[in-house]
Amino acid sequence: MNSPAGPLSPIAPLLQDPALQRHLVQCAKARGRWFGLALLAERVQGVVLPRLATTAALSAVTLGLFAHWL
Repeated sequence: MNSPAGPLSPIAPLLQDPALQRHLVQCAKARGRWFGLALLAERVQGVVLPRLATTAALSAVTLGLFAHWL
């Protein structure tokens, strides 16, 4: 969170819980410099795995065409 919780904030009492504070720190650390790349890899995996045979066939055709072009 960028700004501290004010006195009228509904989450102010929750932020006083040490377990919640530790959890928030752990979540903030998990979003390191490689977070975006890991997220992209998860999305690609989610698209490729259900269509593994189709992806393999299209990759083979593309590789074959590229090799023939060279």
